[in-house]
Amino acid sequence: MHIIIVGSGRTGKHVIESAVNDNQDVYVIEKNKETADWVASHFDCVVINADATYVEVLKEAKAHQADAIIVTTNDDAVNSLVILLAKQLGIKRLVSSVNNEDHLRVFEQLGIDTVESPYRLNGRYLYRAVQGPNVKEFLDLGDGFEILEMIVRQNSVIANKLIKEVNKERTLPKDTRIILIKRNNQIIVPEGETRIFVKDIVVVLSKKNKVSDVSVIFGEKLNLV
Repeated sequence: MHIIIVGSGRTGKHVIESAVNDNQDVYVIEKNKETADWVASHFDCVVINADATYVEVLKEAKAHQADAIIVTTNDDAVNSLVILLAKQLGIKRLVSSVNNEDHLRVFEQLGIDTVESPYRLNGRYLYRAVQGPNVKEFLDLGDGFEILEMIVRQNSVIANKLIKEVNKERTLPKDTRIILIKRNNQIIVPEGETRIFVKDIVVVLSKKNKVSDVSVIFGEKLNLV
């Protein structure tokens, strides 16, 4: 996945680290030269020392090839402008931090796919928002595994199927298991005859490098993440 990350402050560095560790194709745009030099010397990624509010800079980061952009600067005006430019350039996954809670509605009205406020803001969460747009929460277990809360979307390949059908068809990646299902404030321990419905929250044990694959299975059939 080709990801553009704008800003490499405290939050941005965690996003970069997560993406690089997953061997993604990462382009970082950082306006501050000292910070840009630090990132270039510590991470295996392309670093562009420039202002991301210029469309030419986004094009230099190969925006036409980008699957996603994550904007993490501490200026909401900059974040919103960069996201709008990215949207115009056709980047499908748009993720931005929002520093002022009062600006959340404005960002949502811009049609941004995912925005995160400081109350939930951390680098790994923003990165997971790109990898899996329907990942509700996650817990890192170490040793390469995570527990994910996945929302079953309309028309997903797993919707309305029995657990035994999912297992027989090997719908989920290897070493991925459905642990629990949350439905209407009830916890369901799934068995073979348990059916998965749209809007269910499914708790899944998954390898970290399979999060994107799992997200596609639980998301819309045309999900391009």
